[in-house]
Amino acid sequence: MSRALDSTHRRGVFQAEVLANKQICDEHFRIVLKLDDLPPTQPGQFVQLLCRQETDPPSVHTHDWSAARPPVLTGRELTEREPLLRRPFSIAARRDGPTGSTQIDIIYRTIGAGTSWLGRVEAGTQLSVLGPLGNTFTIRRAKNAALIGGGVGIPPMLYLGSALRGRGKAVIVFCGARSANLLPLGLATDVEPSEHGLPKMCIQEFAALKIQSVVATDDGSAGCPGLISEAFDRWISGEQFDPDDLVVYSCGPEPMMQAVGNLCFQRGIACQLAMERHMACGMGTCQSCIVKIRDETPEGFSYKLCCTDGPVFDARDILWE
Repeated sequence: MSRALDSTHRRGVFQAEVLANKQICDEHFRIVLKLDDLPPTQPGQFVQLLCRQETDPPSVHTHDWSAARPPVLTGRELTEREPLLRRPFSIAARRDGPTGSTQIDIIYRTIGAGTSWLGRVEAGTQLSVLGPLGNTFTIRRAKNAALIGGGVGIPPMLYLGSALRGRGKAVIVFCGARSANLLPLGLATDVEPSEHGLPKMCIQEFAALKIQSVVATDDGSAGCPGLISEAFDRWISGEQFDPDDLVVYSCGPEPMMQAVGNLCFQRGIACQLAMERHMACGMGTCQSCIVKIRDETPEGFSYKLCCTDGPVFDARDILWE
């Protein structure tokens, strides 16, 4: 059952059944949700999950309050640190069934009260999902695509990689993490990541899409040591791409995306970045997720909202601070 929020953008609040919620590595989980009548989605979009059990709206009570007799707080969000606001998560995969039901995969990292609660959710639980939200990656005419993801910025590259392969594009993926035990995907058992940053069928999820991957870890525990942006720099410096034949897509830590964006700008290569911000509402109401953008104003810039104008932006438009 769902209730529509916006007929133009076709988003809504949906009840989702948890089909699976499995740990991938030390801090990442993959949760599979089943929903009915979910509107169409595209790579780059996200959903907002309520990371607590949904309850009926609380009734309003009036209490006398004095210094000698302070009120007793009873709400679970106050007494048990239960999250009040939804949490944003990118879509890692989507599968539509023949009867109108849809499954979506979300890969998330447990770093706070909301995601820690989500990590304890069992199959059969009902979760409240708001979405789909945000804009999408643009698939251009270029024959080749390079995808660069860092940490929790890797999951949306799965959804995008599948879409690109479906359009006949040649795709290579660069995945970065602090260490092997924090890589939010499965390493292939028969193909090890290259220590020299060479593309190989070394990540299970991308290999299933016939996509080669480069892995880099800060401590060198998997793939090549160092930053994934450095591995991308070495690869693109050794290739002879016509700038019109390659599009770069990236999501992850801002220093990584800034480095990737600058490399692409220097070479005249189109680059799209999925920005990450703290989002309270996901629909442009709270105005908390601003991104500074180049603009023809007296100041030379304006602010866009990551949740509604993004999360995907042209790398050339972003003013980094």
